[in-house]
Amino acid sequence: MKLILILFFLLLPFVSKADNVILMIGDGMGTNHLACAQQTKPIFIPSLPVKGTIHTRSANSETTDSAASATAYACGTKTNNLSLGKLPNQENCVTLAEKAIQHGLSVGIYSTDHSTGATPSAFYAHTTNRHDKETIEQYKQSATQTMDIVVPVDKISDIVPTKLQYLSNKSDKNGFFALFEGAKIDTASHHNNLNDMKTELYDFDLAVMHATDFVYYHPNTTLIVLADHETGGLTADCQYTRTGHTGVDVPVHAYGQHAHLFRGEQDNTDIHHKINQILFSSGK
Repeated sequence: MKLILILFFLLLPFVSKADNVILMIGDGMGTNHLACAQQTKPIFIPSLPVKGTIHTRSANSETTDSAASATAYACGTKTNNLSLGKLPNQENCVTLAEKAIQHGLSVGIYSTDHSTGATPSAFYAHTTNRHDKETIEQYKQSATQTMDIVVPVDKISDIVPTKLQYLSNKSDKNGFFALFEGAKIDTASHHNNLNDMKTELYDFDLAVMHATDFVYYHPNTTLIVLADHETGGLTADCQYTRTGHTGVDVPVHAYGQHAHLFRGEQDNTDIHHKINQILFSSGK
């Protein structure tokens, strides 16, 4: 009996820890972006154990933009292109990051995009126009009172280890939500620059490796790696066919405690609901 009590108190700190979620978005990164990068040198992302695909259309278009897609991830609802943190009826939606703060979790948002980039902004800003930089900046400044926001960063791989350790230390037993975006995969693809795309994807891939290391030592964490949409219509033989976005499905890879939730075919809004379940569902 004494031995059982000793084991109970030794294990208590581990079983009582809340869940963490690391969401990593390779902006514009379709299946062929990964395949074409893999032709030059091995990449890590495809080795993650759970794989699936995501439908990306927005509320008003078969081809989403980053604002609507990121809002689907942040809020769990389809919205119109250009909208950030807004429903199609223009009402604000509560984002994962905002809900995490309400529940006492730590939140970190990091991106290589410009300071008012659509993807990170969808998690703390609310506007029907992603180009309304003044409004987005006001929301960002307000959000920094409770969230750790660093946008832009130079290389996303440089900050993953330190920021995950920071959030882990800060969250104590409440858990954390972290968003990391490699935004310039999209930028390079808009310019049909295959070499630049690969350079950006390799850095994002290294960032994913760092995150996987963290998950290995923090088994209460789930890592989700995905894209918001595909950019450039990249073919299997590594040729761009357009400069804009396409409506094709994008890949999702996952690792960690609840990775199994992300296997198979799903909608981008489903990603939100699954993360919501991990972070906030009672009786986990």
